Amino acid sequence: LSEVVRSLHGRTKDTQTYVHAGSAGKVERFLVDGNGNTSVISDRTPSSGLTASDLNMWQFDTVTNGGDSILVAQVAPNLECICNSLGGALFTGDLYTTTALTQVTTVPAGFDATGGVVVLHPYTVVFGQSGYVAWSVPGDPEDFTGSGAGNAYVTGNKLLRGLPLRNGPGNNPAGLLWSADSLLLMSYVGGTGVFDFSHLSSQISVLGANTIIEYDGIFYWAGTDRFMQFNGVVRDVPNAFNLNWFFDNINPSQRQKCFAFKVPRYGEIWWCFPFGTATECTHAVIYNIKEQVWYDTELPDSGRS
Repeated sequence: LSEVVRSLHGRTKDTQTYVHAGSAGKVERFLVDGNGNTSVISDRTPSSGLTASDLNMWQFDTVTNGGDSILVAQVAPNLECICNSLGGALFTGDLYTTTALTQVTTVPAGFDATGGVVVLHPYTVVFGQSGYVAWSVPGDPEDFTGSGAGNAYVTGNKLLRGLPLRNGPGNNPAGLLWSADSLLLMSYVGGTGVFDFSHLSSQISVLGANTIIEYDGIFYWAGTDRFMQFNGVVRDVPNAFNLNWFFDNINPSQRQKCFAFKVPRYGEIWWCFPFGTATECTHAVIYNIKEQVWYDTELPDSGRS
């Protein structure tokens, strides 16, 4: 890949995994087959609407429209601070082609989609500063003004991340939204309101947008001074092993580069972070859900002994 990647998105079809990668000024795509072989890299960078910046961070999701799979890509220069309120943009394109993505221009005027994007089928939801949320026409991620679309201010702080909630109330579309200090439930109610929003907690914190992850229906994330989870209620994830080591040694100016991923074979969640004065992730702290223990490792290592 031509640049440092800040987000990856993968979908599998007919033995091929289609991987999209977002970086400072590009969106690139490649394939991975069942044996781990990769294809040539295709450039899907939007021809307009994207301002290249080393501070750019991406969020991706997929929505189905009439049987077609559409990639939705959001970008904003949030790498320096999750509080950024300018420069957000939204793009779409066929998930399985190599053509350039195109900008969505129907997001309500005056609103920069600086927080992120999540698909609550069949709605595409973008969010950002001042707790602002906008959702699209059902099944059409390019139309935020037609019938069924809407928007609302739902909390005071900027919204940072959204993830779908399985089996939402009444089996309707639902998701969780994280702001800098709150966790909210977004649930479909129909009618003129379309969606309802309720605060699940107003006493949380979030270290970075990419530190939030789902594991078997439970949501885990790194806060600014503790690890947290949501399984119907918000609670701490106990860590008597390396909690202080993690928070004492993370480079706070690079916190947005932290990211989480899971290794289900071993029942693990890894949080990768820049140690000390490092400007890229050099270490990982790992929670083993099966054993309910914590350990850590320098990267790139197996983390096992």
